[in-house]
Amino acid sequence: MDTTVSGVGVEAVEYVQESGAVRTQFDQEKTPASMAVIATLADVMDTDPVELDPLYSTLDPDELDALVRVRNGTNGDSHVEFTHEGHAITVHSYGVISVTPEPEPTAEKYERGAGR
Repeated sequence: MDTTVSGVGVEAVEYVQESGAVRTQFDQEKTPASMAVIATLADVMDTDPVELDPLYSTLDPDELDALVRVRNGTNGDSHVEFTHEGHAITVHSYGVISVTPEPEPTAEKYERGAGR
């Protein structure tokens, strides 16, 4: 492992300043996807992982781990997309997690839909 994110070892971390997105690559042999998601999200939110809502309030962590378990190259990529703690999260079966803050709703959006 090259670095840690919220105490979890990861192979690479990439920050995209314009969008606020963070991509981490983790070793699926050593770290379950669910643990890597929480570590990455905690890093993005600059908080302790235990302060986050439990992942199971959004989805079943065991199911997430099973869906994106290490696959050989002939199976292609499978991925899971979901929202947790106000962030769009994508977990790929090749060990990459992308976390992007969801945009804040604006007053203009509410005003357009007010007459409906």
